[in-house]
Amino acid sequence: MPTITRQELMHIANLSALKLEDHEIDLFTQQIQTILAYIDQLQSVAVTTQAASVRNINILRDDVAVKGDAKSVLAQAPQVDDVFFAVPKILDEKKSEGSL
Repeated sequence: MPTITRQELMHIANLSALKLEDHEIDLFTQQIQTILAYIDQLQSVAVTTQAASVRNINILRDDVAVKGDAKSVLAQAPQVDDVFFAVPKILDEKKSEGSL
């Protein structure tokens, strides 16, 4: 298992322009040692099979036109005008200057 010493941590801190207190050096040395032990444990896991790569596949259907019944659809609308849906007016019919 790889280890890190106090001197190595102080060298890394110096290269990184970090100022560490004595109690921080001991704490960080212990934490890095724990991380290295965990990485060593992960590397010892034997991986024998690899999961198959998954591809997204679009499942499309043929676009088929079917005759619809407009009366049944319009019957569900709250308001109709002849064969159209009737909706409240939201735009003013007056064109302002500068608009197309």
